[in-house]
Amino acid sequence: MDDVLSSSPMQALAIALLAIAINSVWRWPEKYHPLTLFRLLASGMAQKVKPNAEESPRQHRISGGLGAFVLIAPFTILIAMLVYMAEYPLFFDAIILLCLLDFAQAKQQYRRIMTALAQDKKLLAREILATIVARDCQKLSELGIAKAAMESLLLRFYYQVCAVIFWFLIGGPAIALGYRLLLLFSWEWHWRKPGYHWFGLPVRRLSQLLAIVPAFIGALLFSMVTHPVRAFSALNHCKEKDPTSLLLALSGGGLDVTLGGPAIYGGNMVRYARVGGSRKVKYSDMSHCLHGVSHALLLMCGLIIIIMTSVHVFLSP
Repeated sequence: MDDVLSSSPMQALAIALLAIAINSVWRWPEKYHPLTLFRLLASGMAQKVKPNAEESPRQHRISGGLGAFVLIAPFTILIAMLVYMAEYPLFFDAIILLCLLDFAQAKQQYRRIMTALAQDKKLLAREILATIVARDCQKLSELGIAKAAMESLLLRFYYQVCAVIFWFLIGGPAIALGYRLLLLFSWEWHWRKPGYHWFGLPVRRLSQLLAIVPAFIGALLFSMVTHPVRAFSALNHCKEKDPTSLLLALSGGGLDVTLGGPAIYGGNMVRYARVGGSRKVKYSDMSHCLHGVSHALLLMCGLIIIIMTSVHVFLSP
C-alpha cells in the first residue's frame, strides 16, 4: 500500500481525477480566477508591444514571441520552483491543475445559451456567445448560435481539458501551466482579429503543436461515445487538413451534424469548409453535444486509470 501511495504515476492519477471531479461540480468565479489576470496582462502587453500595421510581418512575429515569453517563462519557472520547495507539493499540484482546467465556466456559458435559445431570447444568446468566441455574433441566426456554441464547447474540451491533463501527466504542473498560458495568449491574440495575424503567430503555432496529439485523443474519445462509424467516415471525407477542420469533422460526424462553414471576424467574411455529418444543426443537438462531452470525459478518466496503473505496475520493482 505504501508503494502505491508513494508512486509518482498513482499520485498524478489521484490528482488528475480529483481535479476533474471538482471541476465538474464547482465553478471558479471568473472575476477571481487567476487566469483572468493573465488575460488582462496579455491584452495590455499587446497594446504596448504590438507593432503598427506598416511594420513587417517579421517584426510582428518577434514582438509577439518575445512578449509572450517575457510573461509566461518567468512565471512558469517561479511556480515550478515554489512547488518543488513546498512541504506538501501534491496539494499545490492539485490546486494548479484545478485552476488550469476551468471548464465548468465554459459549460455554464453553454447552458446559458441553451436556456436563452429555449426562451427565444436570441439577443441574449448572441451576447453570451460573444464572450466565448472571437467571431462576430450580431448577425447569427438561432441555428448559427447553436452551431457556434457547440464548436466552442468541443474545441475548448479538446484544447483546454484533454491537452492540459495530457501535459500534466506527462510533464507535471509546470509544463501544463506553460501550455495553458500559451493557449490563453493564442486566444487573446486571436489571429482573425485585425492586426493580430502575424503578431499572434508564434504562440498560435506552439500551442497548436503542443495540443495536436491530446486534442485528437479527445476527439477520438468523443467519437467513441457518439457514433464512431459516422465520425471516421466524416474524417475520411474531410477535404481540409488543418487541425480544427479535422477535429470538427470527427465531432460533427459523431453527432451527424454539419459544423464549420462561413464566419465573420472583424467585419470580414471567412469561408471555412463545412465538415462533419449530413444534416444541419438543430436545437436538440446542443444537449446531445453536452452529453457527449460529459461521456467522453468519463471515458478519458477510465483510460487514464488504465494507463497510469499500467505505468505503476511496469515501474514497480
